[in-house]
Amino acid sequence: MTSSNSVRRAVRQSLLISAMTGAAVASAPASAQDAVLDKVVVTGSRIQQANLEGISPVTAVSAEEIKLEGVTRIEDLLNNLPQVFADFGGNLSNGATGAATVNLRNLGAQRTLVLVNGRRLMPGDPTQNGNATPDLNQIPAALVERVDVLTGGASAVYGADAVAGVVNFIMNDHFEGVRVDANYSFYQHKQQNDTIQGYLDRSRFQKPESSVRDGYAKDVTAILGSNFADGKGNATVYLGYRQLTAVAQSERDFSACSLSSGAAFACTGSSTSADGRFFGNDFVPEDPLDPDDVAGGFGFGGDYTVGPGGIVPSTGANRYNFAPTNYYQRPDERYTAGLFAHYDFNDKVTAYTEFSFMHDRTIAQIAPSGAFLGSGIATDPISGGIDGNWAVNCDNPYLVAAGGVPIFCDPGSYTDPVTGGLVPYVNADGITQITFGRRNVEGGPRRDDLTHTSYRGVMGLRGDINDDWKYDVYGMFGRTLLAENYQNDVSKARLQNALLAANDPLTGTVQCLANVNGAGGAPGCVPYNIWQAGGVTPEALAYFSAPGFTQGSTTEQVLSGAITGDLTTYGVKLPSASTGLSVAFGAEYRSEASELLPDIEYITNDLAGQGAPTLPLNASLYVKELFTEFRLPLVQDRPGAESLSVEGAYRYSDYSLGFNTSTYKLGLEWAPIRDVRVRGSYQRAVRAPNLQELYLQPRVQNDGSTDPCAGATPDATLIECARTGVTAGQYGSILANSAEQYNGYVAGNPNLKPEESDTITFGLVLQPSFLPGFSLTLDYFDISVDDVINSLGADYIIAQCLASGTPAYCSLVQRAPNGSLWLSQSGYIIDTTNNLGSLSTRGVDFTADYKLDMAAAGSLAFSLSGTYMLDYITVPTKGDPEYDCVGLYGSICGTPLNDWRHKLRVTWDTPVDGLSVSANWRYLAPVDLDHTDSNPSLSGGVPITDAHLGGRSYLDVAGSYAVTDKITARAGINNVLDKDPPILGASNLPGVYGSGNTFPQVYDTLGRFVFMNLTIDF
Repeated sequence: MTSSNSVRRAVRQSLLISAMTGAAVASAPASAQDAVLDKVVVTGSRIQQANLEGISPVTAVSAEEIKLEGVTRIEDLLNNLPQVFADFGGNLSNGATGAATVNLRNLGAQRTLVLVNGRRLMPGDPTQNGNATPDLNQIPAALVERVDVLTGGASAVYGADAVAGVVNFIMNDHFEGVRVDANYSFYQHKQQNDTIQGYLDRSRFQKPESSVRDGYAKDVTAILGSNFADGKGNATVYLGYRQLTAVAQSERDFSACSLSSGAAFACTGSSTSADGRFFGNDFVPEDPLDPDDVAGGFGFGGDYTVGPGGIVPSTGANRYNFAPTNYYQRPDERYTAGLFAHYDFNDKVTAYTEFSFMHDRTIAQIAPSGAFLGSGIATDPISGGIDGNWAVNCDNPYLVAAGGVPIFCDPGSYTDPVTGGLVPYVNADGITQITFGRRNVEGGPRRDDLTHTSYRGVMGLRGDINDDWKYDVYGMFGRTLLAENYQNDVSKARLQNALLAANDPLTGTVQCLANVNGAGGAPGCVPYNIWQAGGVTPEALAYFSAPGFTQGSTTEQVLSGAITGDLTTYGVKLPSASTGLSVAFGAEYRSEASELLPDIEYITNDLAGQGAPTLPLNASLYVKELFTEFRLPLVQDRPGAESLSVEGAYRYSDYSLGFNTSTYKLGLEWAPIRDVRVRGSYQRAVRAPNLQELYLQPRVQNDGSTDPCAGATPDATLIECARTGVTAGQYGSILANSAEQYNGYVAGNPNLKPEESDTITFGLVLQPSFLPGFSLTLDYFDISVDDVINSLGADYIIAQCLASGTPAYCSLVQRAPNGSLWLSQSGYIIDTTNNLGSLSTRGVDFTADYKLDMAAAGSLAFSLSGTYMLDYITVPTKGDPEYDCVGLYGSICGTPLNDWRHKLRVTWDTPVDGLSVSANWRYLAPVDLDHTDSNPSLSGGVPITDAHLGGRSYLDVAGSYAVTDKITARAGINNVLDKDPPILGASNLPGVYGSGNTFPQVYDTLGRFVFMNLTIDF
């Protein structure tokens, strides 16, 4: 009814002050709770319940907590919660999609369902690097009234993807007045790692200033809301703008160079240097007695660079420091706008709508592109394949002048390791093939300009059918548009044209070979003179420089209807209870579509700095679902059973992919007395494969971070390496990749079936009446996922092959003829997507809240939230031995899996009216390198530098002051002590989440975070 709706709105605002949902109800006045008549809806159920806590454990973060954290990026807020592990966000650059995602329990962002006001937030990024998970950039922080984080499977209530749990953003959709919420922040850091500064000095790399202030951010949101039609309706609109400035890794001493792993750190760099690294004919491992093999084989003899006088032997001192160019914080500009409105036509019908718009542009930046080792497109004259080398004609005037002919144009031949035939160093046209890498420093850093534009609309009707039955029907449409403009890359085809140059008798100048004598085979081509210092001209740069452009979209549509009812008045109740059975049932239709349209540069893999092609995708799916839910009080108001209730849910889903699923839950809640409540549940959840997992086209890309058989002194033995295809002649002569990037052959799989997960939770809630203001919750969780949709990982595959020689793994290692897994597209590890083994995690969540009234001294509020992870077990494929990654990190376990994480906030409401101060302690336990574990599945080399990452404690302080009834000012400093993150070397920095010698989404990386907030109500 309209009157009860108004009461609910008023009480709801008072309930949402607390950071913890349980404490919220306890702190509300009893009269207010009675006025609501037990009519509130909690995250995890469609049935209205007696308080804000359901059987499934839910942690909530209030709007005030968000402001005390000082964050403007929602992912930063969530990453501080013990249940959340770092995923994509604004502190990643190399490989970033521009999106921000949330990853509950480290089970993957694709297994976390994101809701807005209990309804799905549509998928975000359609790129091949992402899983089309919702983009948190779509959430304006100033409009968030509360964030609910529900542990464990909730597919029976909300549908697929809620395997790890649900993050539900409750928005301020009932605002009255005019409000401006303004935020300003920056980072301040003092360089304090003297050891790494010494490495920088020895490498002659530039050091950052001793003290820096950077990473400026501003965020302004205007909110306008008003009731109308005598309180029957409300409309709330908002407009927001956010801007973040870039922070490069050059601005921190611990990231100003890429560190090598080993007995001690050292600054390293890329073989693809500014002067170039070239291998002469004497690198071919033909015969150990061949005088051309002066240093015993590939990669260690015939190593040259370009000096002032031409081509000279390389000492390795000219490696390129690629680290400083990378961003630690991407520049970002975001616009948001939206509308929430509802109107009560009568007691039976309320129309409501939501609309949100977001336009976000961010730029990822990494080191310049170039002619990379192994990226050449010269054709092998015998096999006809692409071997990763670059073709250069031996009469190239620039090569001749630099003295390169004797080095690269040997008149002899070598034995092709594939065909066994003799291959001349110089073919009949006078062209030789050279393995080399040369950084395009003249072209500037690669910049990935990423723009996401999204809009989401909801229209629905809800109301009371009668006093016992309610309905809610809505439609939702959401779309995210991607526009990606990759700048300052290099066209491999054009660069190859420019490397072939000759004197043109018609013009008397050096021209591209294809254009000599007026042939015109390469229009616009300008020769690329890499054979002398300063030889690259702007005209040549303009010719072979090439951008890449990709556009795409993801679309989601939902039609949903539900009816809820209380059957108490119908007599459907037990004699031992005062209230009866509550039910909900309904139907839902959901469709998803994804489209990715790369340009020809991406499709043909012509861009040298990409490492792999980006291929088109155009796919869709839909699902039709029926669901039901019930809650039945078994005993109420009896000795030993203040309340005892059971609840359950079931959902049937029919997918257009040719399969159907059933999900369900069963829960029990018992309160022997008012002060104590025990809860437990079992839930079956599913995750259907997403469109990228199903239909990603095959490609070779950077996938692994290690090859234990590479280098002059490989980590693995000859016998072990032979299992992966290494010959005796190649052992010790396979060039290692200094950037720790190795190839994998990846692809989707249209035959995937859904994952299934089981979640068991047991919990205890204490709110003792003898200690007013205190609440305590302990919740055990056990989540297991079977038929996990994933790839094994190139590092895991080669490690298993080395350790056991199992054909199932060793057959996936496909080495190039020269033994490499990165120097050409013919060397890779097959790592396609499949239904694999299982993934499971167990742990305990702990929360405690206490408010102490100190009379004239004000009051103190304590809030502790922590998670202890008992295990995190992976069974890669059925029949494989399991391994546990708790307390570990690395190339197999990934980002740090701290066994204990917590945050403890203490807030003092001072005797000064409107003034409060707060301190927050965040803690992440130490972790060890996964290779230190005794489990054979995690075996590998253990460099001293990376063996252990210490724990981190961060102290945050903040204050809030109500200047007037209309103006509230807040300020604070996070990471007050300016602690550096733990540092590790490149060998064990896995995937896109490791960058700048640390994990920038896990640890506070940029130093002190200083923020200010001003909220003005008009």
